[in-house]
Amino acid sequence: MKNTLIFILVVGLAIYIIPQDTIAQDTQDLHLWGLPEGVKARFGKGGIRGNITYSPDGKYLAVSCSNGIWIYDAHTDEPLHFLTGHTDFVLMSAFSPDGLLLASGSEDMTIRLWDARTGTELRTMTGHEDGVEGIAFNPDGTLLASGSYDHTIRLWDVHTGTELRTIDGHTDGVVSVAFSPDGVLLASAGKDQTIRLWDVQTGELLQIFIGHTSKIKYVSFSPDGNSIASAGDDNTVRVWNVRTGAERYMIDRHTSDVDIVVFSPDGKILASASWDHTARLWEAQTGAYLRTLTGHVSYVLSIAFSPDGKTVRTGSRDGTIRLWNTDTGMLLRTITGHTNGVDSIAFSSDGKMLVSGGRDNTVNLWNVQTRKSMRVMKGHTEHVDTVVFSPDGKTIASADEGNIIRLWNAQTGESLWTPQQIRFWLTGLAFSPNGRKLVWASEGNNIRMWDVQTGKHHFFLIDRKINIICLAYSPDGSQLAGGIDDNTVLLWNPNTKKVVFRLEGHTNSVNELAYSTDGSLLASLATDRTIRLWNPQTGKPVRTIKMGNRSNSTFALSPDGKMLASGGSDRTVSLWDVRTGIFIIELKAHTYPVNCIVFSPDGKTLASASSDGTVLLWDLMSDDLD
Repeated sequence: MKNTLIFILVVGLAIYIIPQDTIAQDTQDLHLWGLPEGVKARFGKGGIRGNITYSPDGKYLAVSCSNGIWIYDAHTDEPLHFLTGHTDFVLMSAFSPDGLLLASGSEDMTIRLWDARTGTELRTMTGHEDGVEGIAFNPDGTLLASGSYDHTIRLWDVHTGTELRTIDGHTDGVVSVAFSPDGVLLASAGKDQTIRLWDVQTGELLQIFIGHTSKIKYVSFSPDGNSIASAGDDNTVRVWNVRTGAERYMIDRHTSDVDIVVFSPDGKILASASWDHTARLWEAQTGAYLRTLTGHVSYVLSIAFSPDGKTVRTGSRDGTIRLWNTDTGMLLRTITGHTNGVDSIAFSSDGKMLVSGGRDNTVNLWNVQTRKSMRVMKGHTEHVDTVVFSPDGKTIASADEGNIIRLWNAQTGESLWTPQQIRFWLTGLAFSPNGRKLVWASEGNNIRMWDVQTGKHHFFLIDRKINIICLAYSPDGSQLAGGIDDNTVLLWNPNTKKVVFRLEGHTNSVNELAYSTDGSLLASLATDRTIRLWNPQTGKPVRTIKMGNRSNSTFALSPDGKMLASGGSDRTVSLWDVRTGIFIIELKAHTYPVNCIVFSPDGKTLASASSDGTVLLWDLMSDDLD
């Protein structure tokens, strides 16, 4: 690799983000907003991981995500800003009382303060030693309270960013903080199953509320300051008397963890959001049930009333933000595009399309040149963890965690034949080079071949003595490679179904396989933290790349066989020189594990898919490669 590439990547990729433009951006270019250096596009807005919150005047909506904070126009649902700077999930954000500032807390242990009108970062506050999930302004906007997994609460001067006080007392992480309406009291909730009430001026502990039997996720004051509501992993909502500390009532009608509970602006309604996929409204005075907001298909993580109380927003792991009429429970409209984790990606053979399979149970087809979604294919009822293109780019095969395989027309998005239920856990899926066969392997120790046109299938291999973990077809179709749990790779002749070579050398299971475009190299990735290169014509080893402590749960071989890319739980992508086995550079931008990596057919682009809900396209400038 030439010095130009090294210089640009080393300098640029050491920086996670580029400064955000200070004016509202063209909504047609969402894929270009807040891109890290070295990345030319992003597919997906990132997963909803934290809260949603209204500005005090009701004009704006902030959504805390895996990769930043999206600011929407609350009246039109149009995105206005994308705030990037945190290097991990944003867990909580809050507008100042005058609406001019936005504060955010993150897993990266920092608190950041933003100009809410322009999206400009004003300052970063550091001091916490673990993730920051609790964030709250006091009523006059001069103080900011933060709660952290480091068991502490900290008070900050908003104007200077100076830490004023550290409050200790919780015996586990603090996940939520709230000021009383008069600003005199501060409530905190933690993993230690307690709510604690503090004197803001002195930091003195005034009261401990005990009753939850599991982690408390959220705490909020009623508008009159007389009550505190709390939500917990024990599936309950509890309301407490602030003065006495007594529990006023408990709501236990949710069937899973309750993530958040908030009062309406007039204090008459209590709203809760739960992992049972619902949000519910209650009469605040008595806890009487009012209605259930149904429609989300995954955990509901956040809920927020509009300032006038007429509507309520919910945010969910299903990637949607929904607006509901408070009085009727009617769904008014939905914001989409916040994808959950992406587990698998694949380029079409001409490099013009990229398909992704995600934890929102959908298959997404993207136009690589315009960076826009072409279509979303729905039908899977579980996470889609495998997607592959046919060689001619006309067909997409997908498989989900329920072992259902579907075949789609890439041009229309239509399902081509009846979904196939696999009895055993699917471990490999590949098209034959001529596109006529779809091959899959399962933990049932067999390989089957399907005729793409008819859907008919036959057994290619049944061998109860081996467990096939992954598959790859050679480009000319003369070999089928399988990674075996006995630490070997088997190469079969597809015509005779006989083993041609057994490749030995790994000391642990082989998880992924890849051929170079010309078929002269076969690469295998194993959990022994090595990538081994083989000559598939002779079965002889070529080279071993030892990855050390670098990510190694997924990898890709460049089309020309000169470069390897690997990624995994450390959230980075590593590049390696195949000829020398030398590590080249580390690419940083994802905020959660990298699940899949693929090179474009021309080798100029590297795509990485992550649990943060995004696919990033890295510009490798392959003209500068040796």
